[in-house]
Amino acid sequence: MDYPKSVPSAGLVNGQFADENPIIGTPGSLIPASWGNAVTQEILNAISEAGLTPTEDQNDQLSRAIRQLSKPDPLQHFPVQVYRKNLLINGGFDIWQRGATNLAPNTGGYVADRFRCDWNGNAGVNISRQGFVLGQTEVPDEPRYFLRWQQVTAGTGATIHKISQNIESVRTLAGKTATVSFWAKSDAARPLKVSITQYFGPSGSESVEKNVGDFLLTTSWALYTTTFQVPSLAGKMLGNTNSDCLRLAFDLPLNVLQTVDLAQVQLEEGPIATPFEYRTAAQELINCQRYYEKSFNTWLPVQAGNGSSTCLSTFTQIPAGNTGQYGMTIGFLVQKRAQPTVLAFCPGDNSNQVWNLTLGRACTGTTLQSLTNRSISFATVTAVGSVPGQTLQLEWTADAEL
Repeated sequence: MDYPKSVPSAGLVNGQFADENPIIGTPGSLIPASWGNAVTQEILNAISEAGLTPTEDQNDQLSRAIRQLSKPDPLQHFPVQVYRKNLLINGGFDIWQRGATNLAPNTGGYVADRFRCDWNGNAGVNISRQGFVLGQTEVPDEPRYFLRWQQVTAGTGATIHKISQNIESVRTLAGKTATVSFWAKSDAARPLKVSITQYFGPSGSESVEKNVGDFLLTTSWALYTTTFQVPSLAGKMLGNTNSDCLRLAFDLPLNVLQTVDLAQVQLEEGPIATPFEYRTAAQELINCQRYYEKSFNTWLPVQAGNGSSTCLSTFTQIPAGNTGQYGMTIGFLVQKRAQPTVLAFCPGDNSNQVWNLTLGRACTGTTLQSLTNRSISFATVTAVGSVPGQTLQLEWTADAEL
């Protein structure tokens, strides 16, 4: 609604109604019937939509209607329009710190951040980041990427073809109603099974696995949802390490050539699949870096020999050549979930040694001197012929995945 600005006879002053002024002889504004009816009808619509009966002598019905309409859906624990929460990290497949493809058709593990891709039976699979075309309308809200599982070798005797994410803490959603939603398509009609597993850690209770949905994918993008009850933890026991989790998994057909695409995966509390929760790329990266962080620039593969021009971790040589240098400390951008596994990569050659940029020569005896979930520290033996003040470089990764 707005003031009746298009009606000259309304007599608006500065775009608003004005009173009559008999002293200076100016008339008051007139409220057109069409405008008065429209305002009244808009109020009546809100009152009726809230399930109330409009009553002429009640002046609090609009405020009551607003309160009623803002209540949560009776099936939800919270108003969808106010709050929602995707318990998965990187459900939109925007972050790929390890690279936009797996290293080889026989190499699985983590590719897109926080998602594992696993297979056996001598299968050959290419995992890759694929981009949506701008302006496409099959998957809403202009998502940027999706994950593609392209099986180029069917393999034989396989027992696992799985895409999964481990969610920190087995307490996640325990005993509650939960909903999974995702967009998917395949190169032909193919079954897809969705399951959850409660893992209690080493020496803990036996894992509890539950199938929560069976779907038939088609060659067109479609939204799939399933609602289920997560088992209670009553009577269960945690293991002796900080590795318990709730796993969400997608199981693909075994021993076949296939292409399956997956996008906008969401796991949330409640019996309703709400629209996919978008987080900024910066926030999603921070969430991922709790589990995995690298020193490499985003677009570089995680490998030795990428070159010194893009290396971000640099130090100044302190001692003379062929002498131990210690305490080359690097603070993580994000505190890790647990003490990570660290790998070192030389930017100048194919070793894992610190690189002397000034000489163009590798150091020797590079070791991880100290490690916490907040920082790492390296030690090395400086290159023969090097001198104090020269520049040293090293690349690294820190992996604290579940």
